Amino acid sequence: MSPEVIGWVASAVFLCRLLPQPVRLARTGVPDGVSPMAALNAAVSDVAWVLYGLSAGLVPAWSVALVGLVPGLWTVALLRRVTSRRDVVTAGLWLAVIVIAATTGSLAVVLAFSVLVNQGPQVWEAVRSDDLRGIAPLTWFIACVDAALWGAYGVARGDVALMGYGVVLLTFSLTILGRIAYTRRAAVLEPAPAAA
Repeated sequence: MSPEVIGWVASAVFLCRLLPQPVRLARTGVPDGVSPMAALNAAVSDVAWVLYGLSAGLVPAWSVALVGLVPGLWTVALLRRVTSRRDVVTAGLWLAVIVIAATTGSLAVVLAFSVLVNQGPQVWEAVRSDDLRGIAPLTWFIACVDAALWGAYGVARGDVALMGYGVVLLTFSLTILGRIAYTRRAAVLEPAPAAA
């Protein structure tokens, strides 16, 4: 498979990864374990990727980010009731970093680290919470495929940033899936409260 084909398949998988979470939130109304900060950071990053892609003439970058904004903003809207001031301030700081990077010519470097800023808060929420009912596991299974494809595309293109994206996203995805499995198992093993 050519690197270009891998890149387009990876883009399609990336977009598929964005759908299960807002669908689950809309269907169940249960936000437990889902990080509003991660959703806000991802939306900010998508806007930055659109602008970067347009300025650099990278059609795949801006088109995928533009389409990705739809489920991203949907997720933000669905989490609005549990979004804290701290989440909004943190996303504002991320936006400030992006604006500074854009004005200093280092936007590409900052965007290469966006996976840490976008997914890190979700990993933190999953690690510290015992109730992860709001997280869509399918999102993270698809993220494993997403990570593998972008990592392979990075290897084929010799792009260290894409390889790093693949490694970080795969590590984060496996961590979240492990926590979901652990919390479900712990809930099943927890003894029922004694009758009064």
